[in-house]
Amino acid sequence: MCGRFTQVVKARELAALYGPAVTIPDTAWAERWNGGAPIQAFLVCRLEATGRRVLSLQRWGLVPSWARERAMESRLINARAETVHEKPAFRAAFRRRRCLVPTNGWFEWSRTPAGKAPYWISLAGGRPFSFAGLWEAWGEGESRMESFTILTCPAGEALAPVHARQPAVVAPEEYGAWLCGETPASRVQAPHPGPFALRPVGALVNNARNDVPEVLRPMQG
Repeated sequence: MCGRFTQVVKARELAALYGPAVTIPDTAWAERWNGGAPIQAFLVCRLEATGRRVLSLQRWGLVPSWARERAMESRLINARAETVHEKPAFRAAFRRRRCLVPTNGWFEWSRTPAGKAPYWISLAGGRPFSFAGLWEAWGEGESRMESFTILTCPAGEALAPVHARQPAVVAPEEYGAWLCGETPASRVQAPHPGPFALRPVGALVNNARNDVPEVLRPMQG
């Protein structure tokens, strides 16, 4: 499950992540310290028809091209890696419209006797990385909208005590194969080995309107 994540990345970090030739938007984009409310816009990396990597702003919550209305966007924020190749909402995008979602980490809530405890999970060292994603275009002309979903897989041993599932992470050496549609579904069903760092954070993160740096402050014991 991935329902909230951070996307605080500079242009130079995006170029280092996806290659100096990647096209980066000319306009400013919002930093997401607590991104997660469906239909928020995030940067995603996808391929143009020419094969060039481009970063574009898309809404989180995939709307299939065949959907009669955009109401589905609030529901399809995640897709299970085990079934993404066969589900009607995702199978066309899995074959032809894959993307990478740059991130610094994501939030999960662990059940404890005292209630749910939030954690921020990142790669050790805090460097940016990429979730496996799919994207779609819906509508035409002025109503055209691009949207995406994030793939999830069973959690690895280190993260399983916090949550049973985790976002599917694509290793940098596999970016090209993923974007071109060459990576089989089975490849993203296994959790990324990490190592991951788990930081207990305070209750500020529980409200998605608190999209501020302070949500990453370690919980005070």
